[in-house]
Amino acid sequence: MPNNFWNMNMGHVFGRLIFLFIISATVFPVGADEYTAELQPELVSAPLNGTYLIEGKAIRLRDGRSEMAAAPESATQIRTAVYGPILYGDLDDDGDEDVAMMLTHDPGGSGTFFYVAVAVNLNGHYQGSNAVLLGDRILPLGLTIQHGLLVARYANRRLEEAMARPPTIPSSRHLMLTNNTLVELDPLGEGEQMLAGWVTIGHEVRSFQPCSQKRPLWLQGNAPALNGIMSAYRQTFSNSQPYRPRLMMLRGYMADPPPDGFGMDYEEAFVATHVVRVSPDGHCRDAKRLEYASMEHQEGEPHIETNRKITFDLSSLDQQGLYGPPNGKYALSYEFCIPDSESHKLEVTRIDPTLQCTAGSPGRIGCGPGTNLCLGSTHQQDFKEVLHHLAELPYVIQIDQSLFE
Repeated sequence: MPNNFWNMNMGHVFGRLIFLFIISATVFPVGADEYTAELQPELVSAPLNGTYLIEGKAIRLRDGRSEMAAAPESATQIRTAVYGPILYGDLDDDGDEDVAMMLTHDPGGSGTFFYVAVAVNLNGHYQGSNAVLLGDRILPLGLTIQHGLLVARYANRRLEEAMARPPTIPSSRHLMLTNNTLVELDPLGEGEQMLAGWVTIGHEVRSFQPCSQKRPLWLQGNAPALNGIMSAYRQTFSNSQPYRPRLMMLRGYMADPPPDGFGMDYEEAFVATHVVRVSPDGHCRDAKRLEYASMEHQEGEPHIETNRKITFDLSSLDQQGLYGPPNGKYALSYEFCIPDSESHKLEVTRIDPTLQCTAGSPGRIGCGPGTNLCLGSTHQQDFKEVLHHLAELPYVIQIDQSLFE
């Protein structure tokens, strides 16, 4: 801007207003109200027409899409769109259903970036949130809302892999709404789990009954989050009967029970590191899932059918998990790959005690570097439930029959 601009015989305030007007007209072309400096708080009747904040810029969708020039008189187009179906579920504990969605954002280069965002339900109208980046040219697998926690699952590449290679590494992000802002939780540490379940506190009881398990766990006394659990429990039931269960989502890891005291009668203990959420009126079946099973990703890339991860026919097995003629029945062996870490190995073996997981063996399924091959058997109690529980894990991409030759 010329120096003599500031020497004009105008008031200082008037000069600053003209300066700001010129700058704003240069950065934000007239008519591009979809792409502004700040997220507008307007409410809309449909989530597909909301405004979502992507990399500091607010983008207004119309029928789930937005397209605009990257700059005045530029041929480059910035394209944003909702990817696939949207998922309804309560993310702010107010009793109504908010909306979670994945967005694709193409800023005009070679990449197509995937984000997850939320439309918050405010008395029947929706306000868009900020969008959290998942990655460039990933393969979306699904969204889950459970007890106010949003989990985005997708397949990604290793850091050293070229973008031309299809994404095959299972990944996930855990997110929560805080003051209508979508916040990503820190990644789980070694051995950590995120579990929803019933907390019961009393004079002789300090237990945590996870929704996914049939037996309660003793809440370890030296746990970093125990004071927060106790405080949340007391605030909820300060004027009610003791020993009432309260649904909480806790983060932590399994441990041995104490050698003495009230906890010694428990088979296992839980060391809570964080209180993730406290659900006021929740229950264990409070979960909504969306699988991108029928959605195409990139042309020429393989698509993972997440609702068909089990590739063999379970109907041929009897109640004992066996198949074949009456005088010569066999158990069916299966295999799948998991990330090479003790926490993943511990999680799958708790679900399926028949599993043997080893590193360095590709198996028939073709486990790559940084993964473990896990082998299991259908000859066990509730084998169908076990297999389906394994298939629900975001990092289990496929379960194949093992054919030993």
